[in-house]
Amino acid sequence: MKRSVLTFLTLFFISGIVYAQGTQQDSIEVLKNWSLFFEYFKTGDYVSAVPYGWKVMEMQPTRFKTLYKAMEKIYLKFYEEAPEEKRRGYADTLLIIYDNAIKYHPENASEYYLRKAYVLENYYTGRDSEAIVAYEKGIELDFEHTEFYYIDRLGVLYIKHMEENPDFREKAIDLYRKVLDKDPQNVTANDRLRMLVKDITELIELNKKRLETDPENTELIWTIANLYIRAEDFKNSIPYLEKLTKKFPDNEIYWNRLGYSYQRIGEYRKAIDAYNRSLKINPDAKEIILNIAVCYRELENFEQARVWARRAMAKDKNWGRPYIEIAQIYEAAVAKCVKTTKGGDWTKIEFVDKLVYQLAVEYYELAKRIDPSVANEANQRIKNLETLVPTQEDYFFNKRKIKDGKIPITGGCYDWIGESITVPYKI
Repeated sequence: MKRSVLTFLTLFFISGIVYAQGTQQDSIEVLKNWSLFFEYFKTGDYVSAVPYGWKVMEMQPTRFKTLYKAMEKIYLKFYEEAPEEKRRGYADTLLIIYDNAIKYHPENASEYYLRKAYVLENYYTGRDSEAIVAYEKGIELDFEHTEFYYIDRLGVLYIKHMEENPDFREKAIDLYRKVLDKDPQNVTANDRLRMLVKDITELIELNKKRLETDPENTELIWTIANLYIRAEDFKNSIPYLEKLTKKFPDNEIYWNRLGYSYQRIGEYRKAIDAYNRSLKINPDAKEIILNIAVCYRELENFEQARVWARRAMAKDKNWGRPYIEIAQIYEAAVAKCVKTTKGGDWTKIEFVDKLVYQLAVEYYELAKRIDPSVANEANQRIKNLETLVPTQEDYFFNKRKIKDGKIPITGGCYDWIGESITVPYKI
């Protein structure tokens, strides 16, 4: 009996050694394949890299997070460079990569669902329904950090297929309303919503009749206020919102909406007051802080506008919109200066005016560098300023002002700015 037990334990111990050796050997094999994949990938030899990438994915699919993005980059390049008849195969492979990434790295699933949706929408014909499902999953998993571009792609697909699926209309409305709750200034979302909600008057009147029989119904008052906002009848939303803020003075959302409605009708001082009441309840609401900056810009109090934009910037170092706002403040400052000191004659624009425009460009560049979600807007605004910033010749004739590659902005309308621009040329 003792001999049998001893034999069993010996066999168990030996099998453990063999298993451990096998596991160690597998790990070495994975590292070898990963090393070869990465070296080929770094040098741009994608054809040689691919077999090793697939081997790593097969052996240990959870080990290297960057593997999936690298493989995606490879097959996107293959797709772009392939003749039309071979592209389908590369698109199919991209879908396999995304599915594996979602399965083995669920913490990044939102990102991969969105990329999968984009491929389904744009690399195939007739797969919109699958793209919609993928966009929905990706956005649902992380709405807060989803780039608006992908949200809008889902909205566009909803609108495209509304006739065959009437539910998509309400889904699109809800989607863009959610965007506007987060970013009331989003031009595209506002435009899409206007297109979707064409006849809201009847709905407002129905709710007002209901309110007559139940005048203190908070839900109805809130609904009517929001319907007026959706209809962009901000003036008529204000009495309902004021009633709510009086009834619930500690509700930040009501104060926020009231501020927004005042802002949209040009009552900027009242908007600032309402926004400040909202901030007393929630001091960390970065969007409200930025809205106050916008209001001060509209009031042409540029210095105060910049103070609030910088406060918004301090709340989130990775948020590009405050940088966009500061750039717009500087643009507005030039426009006012030209109007008040040059009678609105843009042919009289001076070197210092151009320097302020260059400073705006620098802020747009900063915005897109720290926050890719604002890159398209920043690039468009930079393009709009191309003819207004100083030329190389301008810098040459003003080279005495250059010190250590920079020029301070001083004098005239701009003493408050207190910043310098970096000269983009060697003079």
